[in-house]
Amino acid sequence: MSLSIHILEGGAALSDFRQQQLLESLSGVDPAIVGLQAQHLYCVAFDAQTVDIDTWLPKVAALLADEARPAPSQGEAAALIVSPRLGTVSPWASKATDIAHNCGLPVRRVERITEYHLRLKGGLLRRASLSEA
Repeated sequence: MSLSIHILEGGAALSDFRQQQLLESLSGVDPAIVGLQAQHLYCVAFDAQTVDIDTWLPKVAALLADEARPAPSQGEAAALIVSPRLGTVSPWASKATDIAHNCGLPVRRVERITEYHLRLKGGLLRRASLSEA
């Protein structure tokens, strides 16, 4: 059995308040970090042999519809993806997959990941490691 995996864009992952808090914390680690944006992405897996993707993907997208999308990053930004560890199912994914099944959607799994964009004043990867002192 093969899976068909699709990535759907979601809304902002952080409120303005939480975004500002995180930016202040990150700026304390590295003053070159001057901007931050975070967006949810949804990974949706279907059984490729038995599901008509063109029929079901828009319905899944409607179920996952988020509020307004974050504005695109301005300038050069480092992108970081945060997801559950490989081989694990997050509590969010377990609940979201159950809800999708209760709505009659033939998904194998729905997972939420977060994409962070860090804007750096010194340019992308100005140091070899964020952990350098």
